[in-house]
Amino acid sequence: MYKNEIPGGQYTNMLFQSKQLGLEGQFGKVKSAYEQANMLLGDIPKVTPSSKVCGDLAQFMVANNLSREDVEKGGGTLNFPKSVIEYFQGFLGIPPHGFPEPLRSQVLAGREVEGYEGMKSFEGRPGAELKDYDFEAARGQLVEKWGEDNISERERAKRAVSEASRERSEP
Repeated sequence: MYKNEIPGGQYTNMLFQSKQLGLEGQFGKVKSAYEQANMLLGDIPKVTPSSKVCGDLAQFMVANNLSREDVEKGGGTLNFPKSVIEYFQGFLGIPPHGFPEPLRSQVLAGREVEGYEGMKSFEGRPGAELKDYDFEAARGQLVEKWGEDNISERERAKRAVSEASRERSEP
């Protein structure tokens, strides 16, 4: 975990995923590839979900017998996992040192963010492009379902957070 900078939770998840992908006999390679994947992604802080992106890229590399150099050279032609594409599109925000180029441009070439016609990637603050939440409509739905006397401002705020989270996670 220390040598390859794999968080403990990601280590166990990646072990299970590797077995599911038929890579159980190559887990040593997957662990080494994790370090290389991290560097390809820009040496990012590895927390959920960024550690998963590193793991997905590492397993992709091992499954396809790719080195770091192969990924750097073939970035525009490889069929990357969705999590890696979304990382480069900015779904997790902008990494502290920015995205590694030219890999990001290669991965994003010819791609658009789903649901955002013509947009290649998110820039700036995560979630800035989301539609404003209609608090009054949410209050109306709650009142209709539960009655005016049973709805507090706190419940309305909890529903807004839940709705925004669900919209963000839908493909």
